[in-house]
Amino acid sequence: MKIQTKAYILVVLILLQSMIVMFLTNGFILDLMGKIIVNFQYPYFIGIMLNIFGLAAIFCVFYILNFLKKEQQSIEKLNHSKEVIEALRGQKHDFNNHLNVIAGMIQLNKTERALDYIYNICGKTNEIFSISKIDNIEVSATLYRKCAIAESKGINVEIDISSSLENLAIDSIEISKILFNLLDNAIYELENSMEEEKILTIDIWEQEDKYIIAIGNSIPILPPELYDEIFKRGYSTKGGDGHGYGLSIVKGVVEKNGGKITVESYEGIGTIFTVLLPKAKKIETA
Repeated sequence: MKIQTKAYILVVLILLQSMIVMFLTNGFILDLMGKIIVNFQYPYFIGIMLNIFGLAAIFCVFYILNFLKKEQQSIEKLNHSKEVIEALRGQKHDFNNHLNVIAGMIQLNKTERALDYIYNICGKTNEIFSISKIDNIEVSATLYRKCAIAESKGINVEIDISSSLENLAIDSIEISKILFNLLDNAIYELENSMEEEKILTIDIWEQEDKYIIAIGNSIPILPPELYDEIFKRGYSTKGGDGHGYGLSIVKGVVEKNGGKITVESYEGIGTIFTVLLPKAKKIETA
């Protein structure tokens, strides 16, 4: 039996015990039901103490439930951290391969080719490590993981991040859900495209009162009449049952948190989903 299940059983038992104790020590209730149950004669102060303990137990139950919630969030953060570690291990493996290629070019006296290769790798490295600007560990983990998946499928990932998202008003789990669905949809469309050039773009920046997150895929191009249709529950280009819920979920989460999501599609650019999320209001102190 899981620890969480045992904890919830304990919570139920504590609540049941507290209610019984309060019931049996409450003189008013016992007077009303005197004909049904035996009226126990407790000293007055003992009855008061037992009622206080019963109320304290109920407050303890709420504390335990809150603790379980925080523990679950900690576990989710740990899982995200593990994903980041796995992504970094993959990048380390790629860097070793790049060094071997560079060493081979130098041995073949292809110094110019080696320099070009190094410059390209440096640019790509700066893009990937721009994710480290983000303070939110869940968001960073999601981006690292999805970028690694996209590149493993032959998709070119272009990243431009200029905000740390430090004052997000939305819950970490919910922003991760938004990114997860948008990136999954983009990767799916690119992976199943017959085009040679496949580009996934991730842009994150901020304005005075909001953050802007734009996820784009170079293909396919959507007609304007589908801009609203794709957010409806059940609409999908994947076919089969169980699809067509991702974008509707994203729209619901965004709007629930006071944000807005739009989609635009242009030839030569691709399809871009733009999410606008409000910043948390700062508390002014004297």
